[in-house]
Formats: sequence, C-alpha cells, structure tokens
Amino acid sequence: MSCCPRPQVILHARSRLIHRTADRSRKDTAEASRSLAAAVQTLTHRNDQASLAAKDQGFDTLALAQQALLGDEDLRTVEEEIIQWREACAAHTAVLENPELQQAAARPAADPAAAKDARAAADDQHAEAAAAASAAHTRSRELTALAADLDAAVQRLQPLEQAHLTARHLAELVTGNSTSARVRMQLEAYVLAARLEEVVAAANTRLHLMSEGRYTLSHSDHQAARGARSGLGLEITDSWTGRPRKTDTLSGGESFFASLSLALGLADVVTHEAGGNPLDTLFIDEGFGTLDEDTLHKVLDVLDSLRAHDRTVGVISHVPELRRRIAHRLHARKSPTGSALSHLTEAAE
Repeated sequence: MSCCPRPQVILHARSRLIHRTADRSRKDTAEASRSLAAAVQTLTHRNDQASLAAKDQGFDTLALAQQALLGDEDLRTVEEEIIQWREACAAHTAVLENPELQQAAARPAADPAAAKDARAAADDQHAEAAAAASAAHTRSRELTALAADLDAAVQRLQPLEQAHLTARHLAELVTGNSTSARVRMQLEAYVLAARLEEVVAAANTRLHLMSEGRYTLSHSDHQAARGARSGLGLEITDSWTGRPRKTDTLSGGESFFASLSLALGLADVVTHEAGGNPLDTLFIDEGFGTLDEDTLHKVLDVLDSLRAHDRTVGVISHVPELRRRIAHRLHARKSPTGSALSHLTEAAE
C-alpha cells in the first residue's frame, strides 16, 4: 500500500524552500543594490573625470568629446603618426643634444641684415675673383706662348753665348782681368816681360861690375798691391843678405847705377833685335851727384868700356870729378845775352 505524503508536510517544506529562496533573493538583491550603487558612484566619478578631461582637451561637454571619438582605422592612423612623431622627436633630440649645436645655440642670434650684407660683399668678391681668375688664365696662356718663344730664342742664342764667353775669356786673358789668371798681367805686358827678362840679363852684366857683385836684378810677376796690374815688376837681390827686395828700397846712388845698368841692357837688347845695328850714341842726364867717389869711378869705368867699343856716351852733369875723367866736354855758359857753348878738351883746359 502506497503511502503519500501529507499535504501539510509538503506545504511546510515548500514554505521553507520559498523562505530560503526569498532570503537568498533579498541577499542577492541587497548585494546587487550595493553593487549598483557602487557602479553608479564609479560611473558618476568616471563621468566627472571624463568631463574634466574633455574640458582639458577643449571640449565644452562630454557629449562633444564623444562625438570627436575616432574609429578603429582612424585610431591606427593616429597611432602610426604618433609612432613616427616619436621617432622623429628622438632623432631631433639626438641632433639637438650635439655639443656643437648646443654651443651654436648659446651664441647670439643671427643678424639677417648683416648676413645679407656679408652675402652681397661675398658675391662682389666672388665676381672680382672670377674676373681675376679669367685674366690670370689669359695671361697664363700668353706667358706659355712667350715661354715657348723664349725657349726658341735661348736655343738660337746659346751658340752666340758660347762664342761670347770664349771671346770674353780671351779678352780677360789679354787684358789681365781673368779670374783664373795667377796675376793680373795683360798680354802686352806678358810679351814685354819676356823682353824685360832679356834686358835684366844684359843689365846684370854691368850692374855686377858697378856694385862689385853685390846686386843682381830679377824680373818679378808677383801679384801687385791693391789689385794693380802685374807682370813688369823688378826685384833686386842683395848678396850681403841673400834675400830679394824691392828696387824702391835702394839708395839714390844705387838707384842710379841700377837704372843705368837697365838702360845699357836695353841698348844691348835693341841692338840685338835690330839685326846687330849698334846704338852709337847714349846720353845720360844727371844722377852722378848721388854717387860716392868709389861708386862714381866704377860707373865711369863701365862707360869707358862702352867708348872702347866705339860708342859715344854723353854725360850731362855738373859733378867736378867728371871733368877729370871725361876728355871732351861741352861747357854751357850763361850770360845776359844768352847761353854759349864751348868745346873743352883736357889739353885745352
């Protein structure tokens, strides 16, 4: 026999279920109410923040800001632009952080007017420089042509220059001005020096007798003092000292018989060069007064030797000793009416 629950029991169970469900519903409703209140509060706060943000961005109301919202495609485009802007900003920031640019930025601001004037001046200078460069180029071409002409002229003149150098060298040698010459001797002096050596050799024959072997003349071509020309110098060697010295160191008497020896030597050389034709007459003017008695006798002995070889020797002097040694004399006497000559001989006197 089946047993069915009683209606009171079922109703009581359902009532408890309904009460439990109602309690849960009240709890859920309260919880939902609290969540809603929190959500409303959060929404209100967010709306307030959104309104402030919209105003900060220049929108008067939140609705206007919502109207300005972009779509997904537009947002992607803006995001790409932002990324590009950030990359460009990073690149520009790196450039701006360059120390040289920072130093340049610290300098005074540029003066456009002054820069414009400087640009105008630079343009003028450039124009002048361009004109100068063009002129220089033209002159360069002209100089190149002239250089070619000059080279051709030099090639033509080189033989003439060589001939000139040869002629100049010969002229310097002839005139005694050559730097390669040991002494400044002209060609004429060089030729005369050879004759002078002959004259000196002939003169030493008489000088040896007059000086009793003390003096000997010699030709000298030593460099003359103060750049004077050389080649016809004379030196005299004193056997007492054994050293040569200049002829201007001789005394008056010594100079006289040295000069007389040279004159006689010259006469001998001229006679030889003339093919043996003698110089029959020789005149000696003064100089005997500078000789001492012994030297005078030696000089007169030499002159007597010339007369012994058929030469006529004329002596012009006032020395009394000569009157005793010279047999034939012409005496010049002065008077108010003029001078008169008289022929005196040793017998007539």
